[in-house]
Parts: sequence; C-alpha cells; structure tokens
Amino acid sequence: MSASQIAIPTTRAARQALIVQLLAKDAIGSQRALRARLADEGISVTQATLSRDLEELRAVKVRNSSGQQVYQIPDPGETVAAAQGARAQLDRWCSEVLISAQRAVNQVVLRTPPGAAQLLASGIDRAMLDGVLGCIAGDDTVLVIANDERQAERLLRELLALA
Repeated sequence: MSASQIAIPTTRAARQALIVQLLAKDAIGSQRALRARLADEGISVTQATLSRDLEELRAVKVRNSSGQQVYQIPDPGETVAAAQGARAQLDRWCSEVLISAQRAVNQVVLRTPPGAAQLLASGIDRAMLDGVLGCIAGDDTVLVIANDERQAERLLRELLALA
C-alpha cells in the first residue's frame, strides 16, 4: 500500500468498493490479477470470496479498446446491458453444465454435474429472466420457482434449448 493511500478496513463493503475502483482504473482480465492488485493494496482475499464479490457486483467481462477481455462493473443505469451480458453467460453455462430439466407445477428442477448447481443458479438470478421468482441451489440440483405453470413451462423449454 502506498503512503498516500488511506488504510482500508477489510469489511466486505470496503473490499467491494476497492474492487470497483481497481476495475474502473485498471484493465484487469483475471481473478488472479485482481487478487494480486488487492494484495498490493493490503487486502488478502480467497479466490472463492473474490468470485462471490464479482458476482455480487455484477461484474462482466467485456472486450476493451485494446481487444483484451477485462472485468467491468456496470453503472446502475446499465442494468439492461448487464442483464444482456448475464444472459449470454447463462446461455454458455447451460450449454456446459445443464444435464437435465424437469417441471413440476410452477417449479423447474435442473440437474448439473456435482458442484455446478450454484454457478447455474447464479446465472439464472443475474439474467433476471421473466417469470422467475427465484432459485435455490444445492450441489448438483437447482430449484427454480416460476410465477405460474405457464412461466415454468416456458422456462423449461428455454433452458433445455440452451443445453
């Protein structure tokens, strides 16, 4: 940490504020690089915590003017663009980890390989899909609760088409 900087408490909010600052001023394209920058600022963080922070901040990877893939935090007014980025990410994750899907009334049960359910549920939450009230993830199963049976059926078809 440089002498001109103020010491930053290691609370989640302070850490996330620093992440936003770092991503705004530096072209950071990997979690490893971001962890290193945080360490330079005196903040030690695990990869899992950093991953959760980036998800909570709705960080997305975009191509900058130099052609590099870098993390970016969308402005609050950019929720449509963030949702579009999250939708593209959900499309990719469905193709990579969705094994099967089944509907029961207004619920859709999704099966993934072990350890992938949280990732898929996070993608569904971030994509802000119409008709989705929320989801719950275990290790290899995601329960998505839709507004009604019609929305659940639409969601089932939509997610299966991406698998």
